[in-house]
Amino acid sequence: MATIKQTLIELFELEKMSPEQATETAERLAKLVMQGVLTRVLPTLSEEDLQKYEEIIDTYQSPEVLFDFLNSKVVNFQDILTEETESLHRELSGEMSALTN
Repeated sequence: MATIKQTLIELFELEKMSPEQATETAERLAKLVMQGVLTRVLPTLSEEDLQKYEEIIDTYQSPEVLFDFLNSKVVNFQDILTEETESLHRELSGEMSALTN
């Protein structure tokens, strides 16, 4: 399974950039994707799961820990992640098209 960053690098063709720029851009895009994902999944969590989510955030655990936690608690988490990634791609592609016209 590809990581979010790997998927973003491929989807946005970031491999055309220097490795440092590609990594930085992928990290920024991953944050945008996760904001969309969190907006959708947090309201579906139980009170207990929300407390666990806050504990993960408050203790500055790695993004992988948060990702694994949400993946275990949200049945269609992978689908939501894919949808948000594709949505960001469409949105940014549309903005780029508008700039070039």
